[in-house]
Amino acid sequence: FSRWSPWQSCCAAWGCKSHPRIHTRGFGMQHPVIEQRPVATARAQQAMQTNDHQRESAVQTVLRLIVGCLMLACGVLLAQRLPNPDLFGDYVAVCRWWQRFPTQSWVAAISRCDPLVDYRAFGPNPHPPFSTLLLLPLGLFAWPDARWVWFGISGCCLLGAWHFHRVPVVVCAATALFGVFGLYRGTLEPFLFALMLVALTVEKTRPIHAASLIGLAAAIKIYPGLLLASFLLERRYRAFLTGVAAASAATMISTMATGLDVLGEWVTHTAPNAHFWRSNPDNLSLARIVGNIAPQFSPLLAAIFFFALTLLLLARKKGFPVSMQTLLPATLLATPLVWSHYIIHTGLLRLTRLEQVLFLAGGSLIFLSSLNLLPIQNAAVAYGPVLAALVLLWYRAWRDGLHLPTEPV
Repeated sequence: FSRWSPWQSCCAAWGCKSHPRIHTRGFGMQHPVIEQRPVATARAQQAMQTNDHQRESAVQTVLRLIVGCLMLACGVLLAQRLPNPDLFGDYVAVCRWWQRFPTQSWVAAISRCDPLVDYRAFGPNPHPPFSTLLLLPLGLFAWPDARWVWFGISGCCLLGAWHFHRVPVVVCAATALFGVFGLYRGTLEPFLFALMLVALTVEKTRPIHAASLIGLAAAIKIYPGLLLASFLLERRYRAFLTGVAAASAATMISTMATGLDVLGEWVTHTAPNAHFWRSNPDNLSLARIVGNIAPQFSPLLAAIFFFALTLLLLARKKGFPVSMQTLLPATLLATPLVWSHYIIHTGLLRLTRLEQVLFLAGGSLIFLSSLNLLPIQNAAVAYGPVLAALVLLWYRAWRDGLHLPTEPV
């Protein structure tokens, strides 16, 4: 006596996931009674969860914006205490390029570099030629204006990377002071942070694009290029060669634009510069510790040894996936010169509570020391928590691997 009712046939034809229950009276199908499930309640609960998620996202956005505004305010405060930041060396290299044109040409006319200053009398640029090519538009501004233009660009890089990639507020707060140090010193690290965050985010889905971005970052400063070693460990040779090709192409193009002499000056200046600053107490690299123990040991050899040891330990773990963020702590520890503004790159990683506390404490001590408000002017006290957090990150990268702050585990 059982047959499908027209309602059931309609639901079966349209592929309904849940059918209403049908009761019949007696043996016939003349009087079906339809009992509806409480669908409205489920939809209401889903709508409430969606509203809660949107409300939480809005709160996170506002808090992230507050952290960013405080970071910019602290950067402005410290910038007024440093008349000639690190950017001045890049600005000199930029104006040296603009002064190559005759003073009567229209190119020299649009430049705002001081024509009474011989920029060739200054020392060589400590950064590769591609960084000079990247900063050439700063020659359109006088030095005070160029400094604040780059300050604004750097601030937009940090805030934009935090917002568009939804970096957790706790990670932003723990590493914001290291962004302050990069802002007021006029360094390239805020721009590199945004570039590396995009690369690490698309590494799994688009490894070729990620390797290309890291190659461009390595053409600006060398140390991001160490992250390309992760492609070697994963035997993704095409991505590795793409990153190397991107760095080589950027260097060649910038050399053609700025001159072969600029590349030669940078190459000859790199090694002596690393030796000169190696023993500086503000240097967070393990090469400085090795140099204090054995001064005759080359910082470059110490960096190569530590990084090669990290690669060997990771290679011996069979079936252990190695990504670029896995090598980030080793990159920061192995680079011969690691200043406090380099630590902003730890904001690319998911940090534990202990690491967040250590980075926040270390950044606060360095900030107070910059304002001469720290009672004990001791580099070991200020940089100790930061170095301890980096070692913890390196150990976690070798033991379990590291994740991006927005990546689900």
